[in-house]
This record gives sequence, structure tokens and C-alpha cells, in this order.
Amino acid sequence: MDNTLLKNKTLIVIIITILTMIAEIYYGIITHSMALTADGFHMGTHALALGITFIICVFAVKYQDKTEKFNALGGYTSAILLGFTSLAIIWESVERFFKPLSISFGEAVLVAVIGLVINVICVFVMGGNHHHNHSCHSEEHHHEHDEDENLNYKAAYLHILADALTSILAIGALLLGKYYGWVFLDPVIGILGGIIIAKWAVGLLLTSSKILLGFNN
Repeated sequence: MDNTLLKNKTLIVIIITILTMIAEIYYGIITHSMALTADGFHMGTHALALGITFIICVFAVKYQDKTEKFNALGGYTSAILLGFTSLAIIWESVERFFKPLSISFGEAVLVAVIGLVINVICVFVMGGNHHHNHSCHSEEHHHEHDEDENLNYKAAYLHILADALTSILAIGALLLGKYYGWVFLDPVIGILGGIIIAKWAVGLLLTSSKILLGFNN
């Protein structure tokens, strides 16, 4: 994807994310909903990650002779954040095995659905130039690097996909917990989601680091 177009689309997604963050924190406070408030702050970290994509786009557009390096830098930085996100999810899920929390299923499902809807909107805004990213799970086994691949775009897309994945898995686990009493699935699915996100982060980290170190030449 062209960096000018990516910059504009990322800005729109950042605005949507920040507005959602403000709304969730506000209503979370006035309704005393910890789940809604926590998800609002999570949206803030999501906006921060997308902010990196936006800043990299600005530099890539300004210094077009260094576009590949800037895109790789954006991908590398975002991959690190994505990796920390996966570790945080896994850590919290493991902790819940030993310290189970009482779950307000109705409230939690509502928050997860809101998150999923926002991510679907963000995916729609980012557009359909994602012909490489669908193979992110195994690309390191099939090719070293595609010169047309914008790693900065891929990083932003993976952050959105990671959020969507966690929302979908959470909805499934919460519904099964609510109607069948399978509460243990909440941390199990959390760990599964964290591992998948970690795999995406490692793949992006390896690809972007090769470009930054000049190993793709």
C-alpha cells in the first residue's frame, strides 16, 4: 500500500480508536464497569501502536529514498509491541488459573462485541490491499521477503487482527462459560490467542530485522 494512502487511512483508524477509548472510559466510570473502563485503556494502547504506523508513514513520504527502511522500522517497532501484548495476555491468562476471578458475563460479552465491531470497522477502513498478510502465519517458510510488501502496513493490520482475534475468542469463551459453566475456557483461550499473536509478532520481527540489517540484498 502507498504510504500516503496508508497515512490517511491510519489517521482515520486512530481517530475512531480514540473516540471509542473516550466513550468506553467515560461510560465505564459513570456505570462503575471495570470491564468497560479497562477496555477503554486497552484502546489507548491500540491507538499508540497505530500512532507509530502513522509517524513512520510521515517520514516514509518525506524521505522516499528510504521508504523500505522506514517501513521495516515501523514493522519492527510494532512487532515488539505486539510481542509484549501477547506476553501480557498469556501472563494474565495463566494467573487466572491460580486466581480465578468472578466474571460478569453479560458485561464482558458487551465489551468484547464492542471491540469486535470497532475492529471490523477499522479493517474496512484499512482497505483491501492486504494480499500478503493472509499468509503471515507461514510466510517465513515460503519466501524470505516480497519487495512490494509494506511491513509498516502489515504491522498496523496485524494489530487490528490481534484485537479482533482476542474479541472473537473472548466472546466464544464467555458464551460457553455463561451457558455451559465452562469457565476454565476463558484462560485457556486467552493463552491460545496469546500464542497465535506471538507467532505473528516473531514472523514480522524476523522479516523486518533482515531488511534493517541489510540481509535482504
